[in-house]
Amino acid sequence: MGFLGYLLALILFGNLAVGAGLFVLSRHAVRAGRRLIGNARKRLELEGEAQAPSREAENVTVEVAVETTGGESNKSSGKRPKAPEGATVYAPSGSTNHHEYTRLDVDAGATAETISAVMRDYVGDPVLGRRARAVIETLESAEHRRGSLFAELDGTFQRGTISWDKFAGPAYAALDSVLRNSALLANRIQAFDSAGYLRLREDMAAEAEGGDGERHHSETRQRRLQLYREMLESLDTLQDTNEGLLLELDKLVTELSTINGPGQGEKSDQIIDEIRRLVDEAKYYRQLGQ
Repeated sequence: MGFLGYLLALILFGNLAVGAGLFVLSRHAVRAGRRLIGNARKRLELEGEAQAPSREAENVTVEVAVETTGGESNKSSGKRPKAPEGATVYAPSGSTNHHEYTRLDVDAGATAETISAVMRDYVGDPVLGRRARAVIETLESAEHRRGSLFAELDGTFQRGTISWDKFAGPAYAALDSVLRNSALLANRIQAFDSAGYLRLREDMAAEAEGGDGERHHSETRQRRLQLYREMLESLDTLQDTNEGLLLELDKLVTELSTINGPGQGEKSDQIIDEIRRLVDEAKYYRQLGQ
């Protein structure tokens, strides 16, 4: 009985050990299977995403951004064109009664078209209007003279010869000077406070009517008024130089058509000398403005 009990106990213990081993192995197998299934599912999802066809966006509204200058939209600026390349724009702070200041520099890319575009904003100004129109008309006249002069020059001399260079050099210098003078004029016109000038004139007139009681205010205001007048005079002087250059270019065109006549060579030399003088004079005025 003792041996039989021992044998039964041994068999029972063996079965329990085998069952425990099978249970542990089955748990590891289940876990491994779950990991394999999870990895396979992830690979399938990634492959599906990589192969999914792209779709167009639906119900998308695109709004155009509006550039602003000085806190206001370009739409509200009316006829003000975009500043040309090489021009620097300065927006007035907190004022709606002044135009934006666009500094025009020929060396930085300002052209006759961009200068004229800026000046069109000032054509209606009570003080600067006629001066702004003069700048626009001068640039148009200079372009017209460029075409007629070089057409006449090419018809008279062989391009690149000494005679051609003799006339072409001063002509180029004159046209370049007109353009640079116009840019300087445009900058000075923009910088001039025409509203302040008109107010000061009215105040001075009121003081004159007020008699001696307000005369102590007039000395400072008189100096300011004189400064305004000198600024306007400088504009007119520079414009006169431009008109003188255009006049000499007209003379040069006329002389080219009769260059082979008696005494014409001496006369054309006088015109060239006058062009050079006016160009040097314009350079002097530009240096004063810097």
